[in-house]
Amino acid sequence: MKKDLHVEPHKGKRRYQRYEYSSPMHLYRMDYQDQYYYAQMKDYCQGGLSLLTNEKLVVGQLVYLEMKNYDEHAAGPEKHKSYSGSVKWASPYSSSNGDAKGSYKYGIEYYESTRYQC
Repeated sequence: MKKDLHVEPHKGKRRYQRYEYSSPMHLYRMDYQDQYYYAQMKDYCQGGLSLLTNEKLVVGQLVYLEMKNYDEHAAGPEKHKSYSGSVKWASPYSSSNGDAKGSYKYGIEYYESTRYQC
């Protein structure tokens, strides 16, 4: 396993309850804000979210995320136009049907100012 990849944390160690939620996002690496990448939110909680993307990130990297389905009247995470945070964990990801080979799954911890209130 590469040094910059960390195993996804065990569900029993979570501080906040997670909610499954799939939504497309634009992912910006803070060091390359003029270029965005496609990402797919997989779940969220008060402290952060997880996402899938083909973009290679490293633990500690700062990211900015924009919801593609932003709706200020929604009750879920799409109520907020954007989130920012840092990569807390990373793992390779491939789906059982083989359509996501080469993808990565990341845990993103929100900055305090962008924390989503469940």
